[in-house]
Amino acid sequence: MAIIKNQEIEDLAHDRLVEFQRVAGCPLSIPIPIDLVAEKVLGLDFLWDTIEELPGETILGGLNPKERLIVLNEKRRDLFSEKPGLERSTKGHEMGHWDLFIEKGALEHPILIHDKSGCPFAFRRSPKGDVAIIKVLSQNPEGWALLRQIKSRTDEPNEERAVNRYAAALSMPPDLLRSEALKTDRMKWPNLYQVAKKFDVTISALTVRLEQLGLIYVDENKKIYESRSAAMGQTTLGF
Repeated sequence: MAIIKNQEIEDLAHDRLVEFQRVAGCPLSIPIPIDLVAEKVLGLDFLWDTIEELPGETILGGLNPKERLIVLNEKRRDLFSEKPGLERSTKGHEMGHWDLFIEKGALEHPILIHDKSGCPFAFRRSPKGDVAIIKVLSQNPEGWALLRQIKSRTDEPNEERAVNRYAAALSMPPDLLRSEALKTDRMKWPNLYQVAKKFDVTISALTVRLEQLGLIYVDENKKIYESRSAAMGQTTLGF
């Protein structure tokens, strides 16, 4: 699999948002209208449908490239309701899969799409055809086995890393997020939750994005610092 640099991903997401502003005829505002970006710029549509799951899997959604459909798992509708921002993250993730990795000219040759040996994605059946799935693993032996398999790839320039970066760049454009983050004391969790609510993303997605932009660093004890060097400095000084 080709390595896609973070800056390339950021640039592509930026270009998609610029194109959306041109089509919509208005400037961006938060939360970013992910659904409209998918429909108006990428030509994708959405469908709630049942996706089969194996033991240990919680499948949130998948992509049916041939039908240009992002399929959200009807079985997990309650989970989406319980976790604000999760639905948007899932949609952004699948949009990244489409924009970064799908060979549009080869859609009539499914083997080219499915030939992803070692890919953290799998394919499952739905009434509208096979979808490529992302996986959230539940607390059981089968799930942990799959989790270990995925974690073993986290240091690689893989598809999961790229599409998550793409989803973050679409949902939290650097300029807009930086502006909002600098308005508040971002060293306090309640304030970060407020920012996450404004962008309609999960708190996990927000903290990862803020770290990518160099605006915070969260240590293993969930303490927030202005940067990694600030955290290391305090550690060294014994604070």
